Amino acid sequence: MSNMDNIKKAPICVDLDGTLVFTDMFAETALSAIRKNILNLFLIPVWLLKGRAFAKKKLAESSSVDPSHLPYNNDLIAFLKKEREAGRKLVLVTASDKQAAVSIADHLNMFDEVIASDGSNNLKGKVKSSKLLKVFGEKEFIYAGNDTSDLHVWKNAQSAIMVNTPHALSKAVRGLVPVIHESTNRKNTFKELLRALRTYQWIKNILVFVPLIVSEKAVNFEAFISTCLVFISFCLAASGLYLVNDLIDLEADRSHPVKRRRPFASGSLPLEYGIISPIIILAALNISRAVSLDCLIMVCLYILVSMLYSVFLKTKPLIDVFCLAGLYTLRIIAGGFSSGAHASIWLLNFSGFFFLALAFLKRYSEYLNKSDGPDAKHSRRGYNNSDKEMLQMMGIGSSLISAVVLGLYISSSQANSIYRHPDYLWGIIPLIVFWHFRLWLAAGRNYMHHDPIIYSLKDWVSYICFALIAGIFIIARANI
Repeated sequence: MSNMDNIKKAPICVDLDGTLVFTDMFAETALSAIRKNILNLFLIPVWLLKGRAFAKKKLAESSSVDPSHLPYNNDLIAFLKKEREAGRKLVLVTASDKQAAVSIADHLNMFDEVIASDGSNNLKGKVKSSKLLKVFGEKEFIYAGNDTSDLHVWKNAQSAIMVNTPHALSKAVRGLVPVIHESTNRKNTFKELLRALRTYQWIKNILVFVPLIVSEKAVNFEAFISTCLVFISFCLAASGLYLVNDLIDLEADRSHPVKRRRPFASGSLPLEYGIISPIIILAALNISRAVSLDCLIMVCLYILVSMLYSVFLKTKPLIDVFCLAGLYTLRIIAGGFSSGAHASIWLLNFSGFFFLALAFLKRYSEYLNKSDGPDAKHSRRGYNNSDKEMLQMMGIGSSLISAVVLGLYISSSQANSIYRHPDYLWGIIPLIVFWHFRLWLAAGRNYMHHDPIIYSLKDWVSYICFALIAGIFIIARANI
């Protein structure tokens, strides 16, 4: 970085999208407008037919983006504030609509002027360059940008500030003007997309194999392949839904101390990548249909309930935890359809209470964190801190009921017809109760953050419990 004192005190003209903020305001306002009124989804193409500048203006008027929650480039802002303190004029120059730009400038309180699109002129590329030449003159301003279209502006600037520019663009800019500051904190888009898809959550879809494992078809190759396809279908559907959920909860995530680091919320993944969601969900539906119509219905039901949960049901006390438990149980039912080893009433009752306990545990651990409590500005839950003890009691009760159901199953004629040594299965019950109670203790001590399944995957004691349960299960079925 060159010494700014050696450069004429020209104003710094700062681009907005991808430069001052790690996001695109067109996408931000479009998403906000759709969240406010779903009919705006159909109006956006009509507005675009009248020009991009017109569409930006209509979106700015139809949306309510909170500038205080946008993902700002703090490194650049710190640099700009030092320059302003040194007496340099700062100008926000953006292709975004002026209404959105002014709200951001007012929030930051450091810009002397705002130049933006006005509903008629889209201030980008050559249009932006012409505007700055008219206002400041050739080589009479410094420009901060990040995009290839900014080359039209940089060639007329006195010097450049580059933000996360690709190598080829960076080389081109250096060939045009001196670079006085460079802000580089770009993250790998592919890795951020994988993070947004939450592939680590796919472990939950192993539940589709449960009916096959506990049935007499455990070694049936055809049933195994069909179940693998359903597993892939649920993984794709879940990842697509995670993208949708993150877009719906964008503003709430940005106000959360942990969730604000999510790819969409932090701006490390452009909002436009949300278009991948319907593509992979459609792929999930096609894969499940290739297995059977019943599997397709289960995946459709999973998607429908998940969407309703994300949009509405997650705000309703008790209904939310029953939905979560139901979504887990749907995987088991789908696995039964794919393998032909339909889930028994025993398995459904056990899994229902088992996952209901985990759902209560998830809510309980969330509400031990004050940021998720009733005073959180953008909380979308239906509980308050006084409900924590009740959540705990209902969750522990569900844990114990699941153990009772398993005990009744072990004593049943059905267990005796499937397992050669069903009495060994009694050893599973204390392990399950111990595992559940250990999770509750971890939540109470604030070791767990939100998701008990993810916590268990990092807990060595949980692995020992799982290994012992698997060993007992194998022995109970073995011909010894």
